[in-house]
Amino acid sequence: MTLLNNPIMKREFISSARSFKTNFLLWGYLILLSTTLLLLWPGGGVHSVASASGRNIFALFFSANITLIILLVPAFSAASVTFEKENHTFSALFTTLLSPFEIMWGKLVASVSILVLLVVFSLPISSACALTGGISVKFMLEVSSVILVAAVSYGLVGLACSSIASKTSTSLIANYVIIMIFTGVSWLPSVLLVQLIPNSQNAFQIIRSFSPYDALFFLIYPETYRMSVRTMAVTGNLNPYMIFMIFSGALSFISLLIFTRKIYRPSSVKAQTQEMYTGTAKAIKRKLKWPFYLIDPLKRKKNIGRFANPVFVAEMRSKLFANPKFVARTVSVIFILSLTILVLVATQYAVKFSTEMVNMVAIVFQIGVVAMLAPSVSSGLVTDEITSGTLMPMRMTPISPLKMVFGKLKATFFYALIFIVSSFFVIFAMAYLTHQNVFPEDGSVMSSEWWLEVAKRAREPGWFLNVWATYRRIIIWVVILLLSTVTFLTAGLFSSAYSKTTGIATAMAYSITGVICLVTFAPIVLAAKLAHEISFAILAVNPIAAAMQITNGNQFQDFPGLWQYNIMTLVGLTLFFLLASVARIWYLFNKMD
Repeated sequence: MTLLNNPIMKREFISSARSFKTNFLLWGYLILLSTTLLLLWPGGGVHSVASASGRNIFALFFSANITLIILLVPAFSAASVTFEKENHTFSALFTTLLSPFEIMWGKLVASVSILVLLVVFSLPISSACALTGGISVKFMLEVSSVILVAAVSYGLVGLACSSIASKTSTSLIANYVIIMIFTGVSWLPSVLLVQLIPNSQNAFQIIRSFSPYDALFFLIYPETYRMSVRTMAVTGNLNPYMIFMIFSGALSFISLLIFTRKIYRPSSVKAQTQEMYTGTAKAIKRKLKWPFYLIDPLKRKKNIGRFANPVFVAEMRSKLFANPKFVARTVSVIFILSLTILVLVATQYAVKFSTEMVNMVAIVFQIGVVAMLAPSVSSGLVTDEITSGTLMPMRMTPISPLKMVFGKLKATFFYALIFIVSSFFVIFAMAYLTHQNVFPEDGSVMSSEWWLEVAKRAREPGWFLNVWATYRRIIIWVVILLLSTVTFLTAGLFSSAYSKTTGIATAMAYSITGVICLVTFAPIVLAAKLAHEISFAILAVNPIAAAMQITNGNQFQDFPGLWQYNIMTLVGLTLFFLLASVARIWYLFNKMD
């Protein structure tokens, strides 16, 4: 058997090339890329890379290209091995005449070849930029190599995650998190730590070069990059482009080693054991009603109440409290990260940029946490039932599609709310930084005297109006945060209802979330190309823009009342996703198999 005649490679590649998912994502990617180029196309004349307008066009277009590739890569690679595990066919591969190397080679080539084709199909659109003039062949090759290397290296990371994880949803989340770290988080040390550790500026700048966006920035704006960065003076002939290539090669090599090891030495499945409790303390806990009936394994087997939503209780028992260690560790990580980022920003920029800078960072961080967690929580609500074979038994119960949707959505909202609450002290910091005269300045909130003083002031006329005027921005910001959470959760539910596997649903949910939070900022850079009404309608979808306008009145002054339209838009999107999900589940419940 030759390497190009591998049966796994043929099956994976042909099935992926013929699948509706691949064709939909490929054509969607090409259409979005073409639309971006059409919107950025200059109205007349020649715009070379030497001109500021030409540089902006190329920067926006190729940034959009890399962003779309990053969003699509996990959908093609992160489910390669977990799909076999979920369908119980992974062990069967090793009973065939194929060697572990042939299995590994087939999975590797099939996944990487799809990603390479994705980049190759975009080359004609990227080459159209040469018609604007001033683009050399070397420039196009370097930019295209950045996109190709990013796609392949992050694809190999997805294969490594898929070989380690047991579920597609876990593999996808891990792949997206790793990509986010190397593309966006790698910029944070050079922004937040450079003033605290000035001697490490060069090291921070090298870490920043791990991002493909930094390499792209260097290729398009070389003079600006040299004036603002000292890295190249220290690293010699190594520029950000070369650093990114070297790092991507090392990342690909490590990912390939992990993937190869997991294929050659697959993890054995351990037998599940149940812990026996004989202590008096545990026996007392079992007699209590809340919350030990959710935490204690024996109480999780108790019959569901007559008037309770069985789907909600089952989801709470199986997801929210089935893995308390994961919940506790995630909450701790979010708490530490939010505290660290808030302290770094407050100590370095608050004096220079006022407290509004701290509020801006708090807004972006909070909505970023929700955008990263909410789609992954809800994207498997329906597809998990389909793949596990429990949807058919559920159809035989008296549970209606509406009860199923609200039960699952309510449970996932409580699940996401835990992570939101873990960073709620950021809201308290914003309230503390707000100048106010409605609450007593002296005393502690834990003392009765403080509350008696609050009750006394509350009886004064106009006190509640004064509270609203003082904390109006924070209250509206919390409303936008909660609405964003519900919108992202219903987007995941919508994706799960209309997908066949959890992997497709997760990729679709993150794409919708990325469009809502990132793509809708397009009117900022396309103001000259879009009418004011269209720009307003697009920005009204973005919760970050609305929260920024509430926090700082100077933001988006050309779009008055943006936050009000954003609240209405989020409510509309939530209702659309909810109704579409109910309709789809009703169809699944009533279709004739």
